[in-house]
Amino acid sequence: MELPSTPRVVLYALAVTVGLGLVVAASTTGAAFGAYNLEWDGTSDFRELADQRTDSQVLLDTAPYERGGANGSVAVVLSPTEPYGPNDSRRVREFVNAGGTLVVADDFGPHSNALLDDLGASARFNGTQLRDERHYYRAPSLPVATSVNETRYTDGIGQLTLNKGTAIDAGNATVVAATSPFAYLDRNGTGNLSAGDELGRYPVATTESVGEGRVIAVGDPSLFINAMLSQPDNAAFVTAIFDAHDRALLDYSHAGEQPPLAVASLVFSSSTVLQLGIGALGVGAVWGRAWLVGGLVGVVRRSLSSVLPPKRRRRLPAWLRGTRSDDGPVDEEAVLAALRERYPEWDESRLRRVMTGVLSERTRDDADE
Repeated sequence: MELPSTPRVVLYALAVTVGLGLVVAASTTGAAFGAYNLEWDGTSDFRELADQRTDSQVLLDTAPYERGGANGSVAVVLSPTEPYGPNDSRRVREFVNAGGTLVVADDFGPHSNALLDDLGASARFNGTQLRDERHYYRAPSLPVATSVNETRYTDGIGQLTLNKGTAIDAGNATVVAATSPFAYLDRNGTGNLSAGDELGRYPVATTESVGEGRVIAVGDPSLFINAMLSQPDNAAFVTAIFDAHDRALLDYSHAGEQPPLAVASLVFSSSTVLQLGIGALGVGAVWGRAWLVGGLVGVVRRSLSSVLPPKRRRRLPAWLRGTRSDDGPVDEEAVLAALRERYPEWDESRLRRVMTGVLSERTRDDADE
């Protein structure tokens, strides 16, 4: 078999590389907190953890809040970049009131407090950066919450590791985790402890009952990103939340644009009509291929009948001549020889495909008789 030339191999390799690059570009995103962002600031590991522990679903709109039971379900909202409109917040509120759990994680964003207010929750994100000069990971701007209270989500958890998060004004909510007593809110933005900055324990995670459900507020969405999920004891905390529920809704409906292939996949998986339509197209493609092969067989029959002299034509099997057949076994080599003579420009594989189609046509003719 003749090997392809070096330039052709290079061309093939380039085409494959470009194709793979386009697929990767269309299926991933660089957006911070993105479910399909594989980099340090994405949440692809968080999404995989949800897949492993629950029946999870990535949401691009809020309609799924109204489908399935709220009891046993948890939804997670990470630092929304767009406000939840009246209809969207209504769906989330009804989900929580019916017994669902909602986790809202944010730090300095303008939209999460409005969502908490619409839900009737009392916790609010302070919005000022939290620092700790004594207990931190790598830098005081990455404080470690060392005070963890006993809840259903903190069994065996000794700390949470933050990344430039904020405190939570708890209101009537129960504090799940708080900083060490050496933390402070950097109100003047100096990056250092200044006059007027108060040392103390600041809540960074709270939980409260709302209706029949529950709202959990976390003062740092970065706790869920790939680079921080592996830090003590962030993954254990997230795992405990998932393990307490059967279904997880990862709500990216207000988190900006998602990669095209991921969007297409999610739309396809959630639309029965679209699935039926694609299935119908597949059946149509198979039927169309069979129709084309049948048509090609007819062309071959007519071509052989018109080109071959009568004496040669009579040597062909009756089914190839298009007449009733009492012939015995088919001489495939004779058919191939006739096709080669009529179509010298065809390669061997094409000749054999046509012969196979012709044989299938003969089988159908014999069955009809």
